[in-house]
Amino acid sequence: MKRSTILALTVLFLVNIASGFGWTPGYYDFGDTPFDANNNTAPIDYPYGIGTMPSPGVLGEGGEKFDEEGFFVAFDDDFMYVALTNSFGLTVTSTAWGSTYEQGDIFFGTADNTSAFAINVNEGALYGVDQWRHIDDVAGSYYDDVTIRNRVGAFKVVAGNALGSANQVHTFWDDLEPNPLAPGDGDTHVLEWKIDRDLFNWDGNSSLFFHTTLGCGNDLIEYTFPGIPEPGTMMLFGLGLCGVGFLKRRK
Repeated sequence: MKRSTILALTVLFLVNIASGFGWTPGYYDFGDTPFDANNNTAPIDYPYGIGTMPSPGVLGEGGEKFDEEGFFVAFDDDFMYVALTNSFGLTVTSTAWGSTYEQGDIFFGTADNTSAFAINVNEGALYGVDQWRHIDDVAGSYYDDVTIRNRVGAFKVVAGNALGSANQVHTFWDDLEPNPLAPGDGDTHVLEWKIDRDLFNWDGNSSLFFHTTLGCGNDLIEYTFPGIPEPGTMMLFGLGLCGVGFLKRRK
């Protein structure tokens, strides 16, 4: 079996891809829905819940307007593909707080340095990160809550080396979200990037850790890509499944 075929099968197994949704235009078919377990949830215990005061959500704006909804990663022989789903695109304005918040850069790396690299979402470029900053110190943000600010972590690249382009597409669907946070309208944006794997140093075996947030810090996505097993490992895995089938037939 060719290495490219094995890698494709591995991605199908690890990312649990299902066909049918057709993210077009786009770089990779991540399946039949742009939403995942990140939708309407967050890995942080916010004092007043997601999308509510003191984060955006006051005066009838609702948490959906500021919602991070899904995150997907896949690899082939040459490229890394990343997709981020949210309800606002690259920026969102809170009329209640009089503040505009940006989508944060997408940081990733191994366990030794989870913020070693970042996709600069405004430039469409990949950076080797030397320095990053926290969420914005503006009205409506969690900047003054030190616990949450530190828990959210890296928000934007401050200094680093531009390693190359991160080809980017932005797709919009009107009212696609099936269960928006009230009183949200369910609009959905999917931002996708295609990055040459040669631009960053990764052995393909170790896990990669990704994280991104909105400038107010009221939502956070954390995602772990477990690595790609060696071709021999995948062959053994396939043989194991064949063996299980053989034993079942013998019963």
